[in-house]
Amino acid sequence: MLALFALGMQAVAIFAPLGFDDTPKRLLFELSYLLLILFVILNLPRPGLVIIGIGLLLNFLPIVANGGLMPVTATNLARVDLLHRIEGRTEGDAIPYTKNVLKAKDDIHFYELSDRLVWDNPVFFRLFSIGDIVIAGGLVVTLGDLFLPRVQRMNRGPAKRSRANP
Repeated sequence: MLALFALGMQAVAIFAPLGFDDTPKRLLFELSYLLLILFVILNLPRPGLVIIGIGLLLNFLPIVANGGLMPVTATNLARVDLLHRIEGRTEGDAIPYTKNVLKAKDDIHFYELSDRLVWDNPVFFRLFSIGDIVIAGGLVVTLGDLFLPRVQRMNRGPAKRSRANP
């Protein structure tokens, strides 16, 4: 429930009208990441969630260092034909209906961890970060852990004698 609540907070930050100031959006993102990291800590025995936690930390670092939203450059938006999203925006402005903030490359803290990787496809996730890739890998491991049959370990020690058959 904690993870779903945190993801719901992100959906509200992206899609809900939160006024003209983007401070609530930034705070919701930071708080949602803290809740997601707490969820991972509470579920540490699961290997897939450990991987997801690493991805969350890789995303959380540039988000916090850049004011609460994931930084993206106009150059990277142009690489996937998304410049229309920043029309009328200046550096430091939140990009509507995204988790991103427009920044110049030189002004981005932890640029290598920001949304800078491109996958030019017409459907989904055209611009993403290294943390997003790690999170996706963690989701694959988690789903495999949940849905694939587990291998039973065989007891290779000497058979125990029962009292009925000495």
